[in-house]
Amino acid sequence: MKNYKSLEAILQKVVICKNCDLCKTRKNSVPGAGNQNADIVFVGEAPGKSEDLRGKPFVGTAGKKLDEALENSGLTRDQVYITNIVKCRPPKNRIPNEKEKIMCSDYLENELSIINPKIICLMGNTAYGSILNGKCVSKNHGKIIGKDKRVYFISYHPAATIYNPKLGKIFKSDIKKLAKIIQKDELNG
Repeated sequence: MKNYKSLEAILQKVVICKNCDLCKTRKNSVPGAGNQNADIVFVGEAPGKSEDLRGKPFVGTAGKKLDEALENSGLTRDQVYITNIVKCRPPKNRIPNEKEKIMCSDYLENELSIINPKIICLMGNTAYGSILNGKCVSKNHGKIIGKDKRVYFISYHPAATIYNPKLGKIFKSDIKKLAKIIQKDELNG
C-alpha cells in the first residue's frame, strides 16, 4: 500500500489518477471531502453525474438526501468526512468493478488512516460489500460491526431513498442513531 502523509496529498493524486480506465470517461475525479478530524466518515459507492461534473462528493440528489439526514440528526457536513469506494464515475452509473475498487483502495485506506474516525458509515451494498464482504444492507442497516480495529455502521445509500421513498425514513433513522452513538461516545465505553 502506498502511504500518503495528508488528505491534501491524496487529493492531488486522485485528481490526476490514471490507475484504471475510469480516467478515460470521467470529467473530474472526486476525492473525499470534509473535516479531517471527523468522528464519522461516510463511505458511498462512486461519484454520480453531478459529482463528476463538480469534482465533489455527494453534491447531487443523493447528496441532498444525505444533507437532510445529517441535519435531521443534528450533524453538519463540516463535522464529517464524505468519500467513496471509487473516486471516478463509472459509465452510466454502473456499479464499480473489482479492478476499479482495488485501484482506488489505497486512497480510501489512507483517508481512513489519516482521519482515524471513531466510526465509518458504509452506505449501500457496494461500500458494505467492498469493506466488510457484507451482502445485504436491508438485513444489517443500523448495526455496528468491528473489524481490523475499526468500527463500522451499516446503512442504505442515500440514492436508494430516491428510488424507494420508504427507505427515506429508515435512512434518516439510521443516521440519527449513528449521531447519538457518537454524541454519547458509546464506542469508547
